[in-house]
Amino acid sequence: MNNIIKSDENILDKAIKHMESYLQVKNNILENDYVQLIGDSSRVVGFLHNSSKLIHKKKFQSFLKGFSMNEEPTQAQLVKLIEYVDDETKAEFVADVFSKILFSNSSKACVVMGSIMNDIVKSNTELSHEQLNSIHALVHFYDIDIDNYRFLYSNVKNSFENKIAHNQLQIKIREIDINITSLFMTLEKAIANQLFYRSISVDLDVDVSSEYTADANAHTDEHYLLTRSGHLIGKYIERIYDRLNLG
Repeated sequence: MNNIIKSDENILDKAIKHMESYLQVKNNILENDYVQLIGDSSRVVGFLHNSSKLIHKKKFQSFLKGFSMNEEPTQAQLVKLIEYVDDETKAEFVADVFSKILFSNSSKACVVMGSIMNDIVKSNTELSHEQLNSIHALVHFYDIDIDNYRFLYSNVKNSFENKIAHNQLQIKIREIDINITSLFMTLEKAIANQLFYRSISVDLDVDVSSEYTADANAHTDEHYLLTRSGHLIGKYIERIYDRLNLG
């Protein structure tokens, strides 16, 4: 890993320079790196140029771990990342992913991003909305969110209509040693990032006790429905746990 990262012909530097040719980075865009980073992919690339020491630390190494699915990504694998960038849209996307690696809250999330990027590069296909949304959601996850989401996904992926009732989820939580408050915080974050949808149904039970009076009781059911983005990110999280032994 270190030999790759510290080599004279650093593959990341090559990728950044390659993206510059599509994004037309100007020399004066780095007056305020952090302010100008937001909302401008060309400035992202410029920021990455001046942040190599930070990138080469744990988060980028985690990304490479997911990208190669082993501890030693090869030069050939990383060259494919450069070759993938052949237009402005792809350059913007890769630059945006690199920035998300920098500002992510979780090394495990970086591993997942690397695994997603590997599949995108290998297939050389157009970016799907689900892939874009998954990467965006990962930025907001902590390591504990990745662990919690793995539990949520495992209990919903094979359920009827890919959904689970609130009371069913509470029962499953009680069966294992998991922090219920933490798990529902992750669930709310997943809902906010369109990985799950919340649905609420109301059943009205009317009891006619006489010709003139009736009693009505309303029963509310809350369900959590897995979205296509939620299913995609769940598969990648399971993959990195199974193949990289993240525990």
